Amino acid sequence: MKTLIKNARLACPASGLDESGSLFLEDGIIAAIGDVSEQADETVDAGGLIAAPGLIDLRVKTGEPGAEQKETLATASRAAVAGGVTSMVVMPDTDPVIDDVALVQFIANRGRETAKTRIYPAGALTKGLKGEAMAEIAMMSGSGAVFFTNGDLPVENASVLRRTMGYAASCKAIVSSRPNEHSLGVNGVMNAGAQAARMGLSGLPREAEWIGLGRDLLLAEATGCTLLVDQVSTGRSMEMIREARRRGVRLHVSVAAHHLFFNELDVGDYLTYCKVNPPFRREEDRQALIDALVAGEIDAVVSAHDPQPPEEKRLPFGEAAFGAAGLETALSALLALVQDERIGLLDALRPVTASPADIIGVPQGRLAVGAPADIILFDPNKPWLCEREDLRSRSLNSPFDGRRMVGRVNRTIIAGETVFER
Repeated sequence: MKTLIKNARLACPASGLDESGSLFLEDGIIAAIGDVSEQADETVDAGGLIAAPGLIDLRVKTGEPGAEQKETLATASRAAVAGGVTSMVVMPDTDPVIDDVALVQFIANRGRETAKTRIYPAGALTKGLKGEAMAEIAMMSGSGAVFFTNGDLPVENASVLRRTMGYAASCKAIVSSRPNEHSLGVNGVMNAGAQAARMGLSGLPREAEWIGLGRDLLLAEATGCTLLVDQVSTGRSMEMIREARRRGVRLHVSVAAHHLFFNELDVGDYLTYCKVNPPFRREEDRQALIDALVAGEIDAVVSAHDPQPPEEKRLPFGEAAFGAAGLETALSALLALVQDERIGLLDALRPVTASPADIIGVPQGRLAVGAPADIILFDPNKPWLCEREDLRSRSLNSPFDGRRMVGRVNRTIIAGETVFER
């Protein structure tokens, strides 16, 4: 299949390309870029839309296997392609937990069979995510696990984490860890502070993130492990990360797209769709994260897609489940910052294309001859209203519900084939 995309604004953060031109796709790869004259089986007139690499999302939860009522790989990928996500890493906190080779292979095979997107499994850091014994890191890595994580449950035992990080370093495997001192916010449901007190809700203090992050950074430094700091949510955390980088600690940093858009006041009248963990923080923290993104200090912006069915969200705030659907809104959250002139287009796209591709070592995420033909066409200025009924996820718990958004994906192409067209 030969496809010509013409009259596009080509945007590639990896090369710095930002100019009008064409793309010629053949046999699933990008065969030519720029002034293209080859004959094609299909010609797509982009009409000035931006043609960019497909997005790569490093943090997606599904319910498969074990909780398919929340989300399956197929339904998650349906939402993903509508949001421009062409590759996604799925978390291991399923039932059973993805903590051995057979389950890593199951997820990879199941993804190929049912999903529209490219699926990459993350392996469990400890067996059953219990934080007690190291999982089969080397064997899972050899079978396709792209990094290892304990998901939303940081390893509490520092000795176990140190041994696991040391072994991961010997295998050249990445450890992803949510920075959190669990004991400081066992029953917390939103950011600790005056707003939580006024609402009568128990808090998740920022100090829990700082203490957990300090431990993780020190252990990464001691073991030589490459650490992916998962969903940083405060400005002081970024200060700690800068200092660690000056010391030579090998690390990457991710932030959830919704933390760039919301603060603790958006919880409003006990809106459970805004109940996430880590929680929406103070406005000063949100601004500090945006500043870090502008400075190039955020390596990956993730959707933190965590679908929850209505029966787990339509409860009193303290009882509702944590989690937000995010695959269809992550790009628009970033484009809002472009619209506000806080960041340039290429800098906004880098942490969802080239940078996460480099982290997990895949060839996607760039417009280059010979690269996989994973392309999105989108209008960065298209206004739209996010309404939960129109989302394609199986669970519709979006904090963006009712929000006016900007930026809309018109077409998603994976391996040269159109998998979504609005």
